[in-house]
Amino acid sequence: MQIVIGHTSFNAIGGTETYMLTVGKELRTLGHDVTIYAAEKLGPAAELARTEGLSVAGSLDQLPAECDATLANDSSTAFEFAAQYPDAARAMVVHSSFFQLQSPPQLDGVCHLLIALSSRIEQHIESLAFHPPIARLTQPVDTLRFGPRGDNPTTARRALVLGNYLEGASAKYVTDACAAAGVEAVFAGLKSEFTTEPERAIAEADLVIGLGRCIVEAMAGRRAAYVFGIAGGDGWVTADNYELLEADGFAGNGAPRVISYEQIAEDLAGWSPRMGAVNRQLAVARHDAADHSRALVGLLNSIEPKRAEIGLESAAENARLVRAEWRIWSAWMQSVAENRELSKQNRELRAELDKERAAYHALTKTRRHQLATSLLAPIDWLRKKLRR
Repeated sequence: MQIVIGHTSFNAIGGTETYMLTVGKELRTLGHDVTIYAAEKLGPAAELARTEGLSVAGSLDQLPAECDATLANDSSTAFEFAAQYPDAARAMVVHSSFFQLQSPPQLDGVCHLLIALSSRIEQHIESLAFHPPIARLTQPVDTLRFGPRGDNPTTARRALVLGNYLEGASAKYVTDACAAAGVEAVFAGLKSEFTTEPERAIAEADLVIGLGRCIVEAMAGRRAAYVFGIAGGDGWVTADNYELLEADGFAGNGAPRVISYEQIAEDLAGWSPRMGAVNRQLAVARHDAADHSRALVGLLNSIEPKRAEIGLESAAENARLVRAEWRIWSAWMQSVAENRELSKQNRELRAELDKERAAYHALTKTRRHQLATSLLAPIDWLRKKLRR
């Protein structure tokens, strides 16, 4: 099959981009002709895809004239694919219930199939006023790339905090909790140490703390995985709670608990070298990218394409509006981050000013300062007289 995979951008190494890259590689291994498309921004993710031998297109006119199936990863691209390839089988992977960019179009025929990577996302799709059929698959991971590397850790000394969102007070919260448990916390992601090789960072750690795909990658890398991040936390992944946490997409809200600073430290103290071995088995059995891609091909082949009741111009306008809203939302998020940073700087400046004031007031109370003031008083009086 000729398959086109698309998203608004293919720049940063995030969950959606990693999914596209992982599935693209596996589909190509199965003999399919794969092109990855991004309308607005290409970057490190695109370069990584090209090194893997995948075709990457930055505009619609660079795409193949015809294709058999499309796999959109956001609604704007789904609209474009409906107009560009009206006779193709069109599926969309729904990665988020939070980002509106990735909420599926509610127009009949734009997508023939929606793919949910967690039961939480599946429930979100089912709550929409309209949706096409849904297929539930698990988050795929390249079990060879994220295969066991190095020795099995015997003690927990180094925790890798992996992800693109944890920063500031939340990051310090985790760092302090790790320190209390005698574990060094190191960070990797867009907000800290950027890497295109998370598999190496995982191999160098004894355990991984994160959300979503980061957890699945840690499991495949035979490491203990602790679910915690900006959205919440569920603690260690175990054979007993795996089904519950996977249903939530390892998003931190699968279990009815609140993770406190003390709880993190207590949980980390319960680390065991056996956790990684169990996680590896779970990853291979439930998250292997080859199995995911074979299931994906079967789903795409089962679709009976139906033309969307939407023309090229209407599709382009819908895509433009979705991306315009996304840019506004992104700008708002950026302004929130900048405001947080300015507030932090303001607090630091106020604290410094308070210290200087305290030091000045302490100085004025010293006998030396009072003596100097009394000795200089006649000179000050004379200066005032001369100014008159």
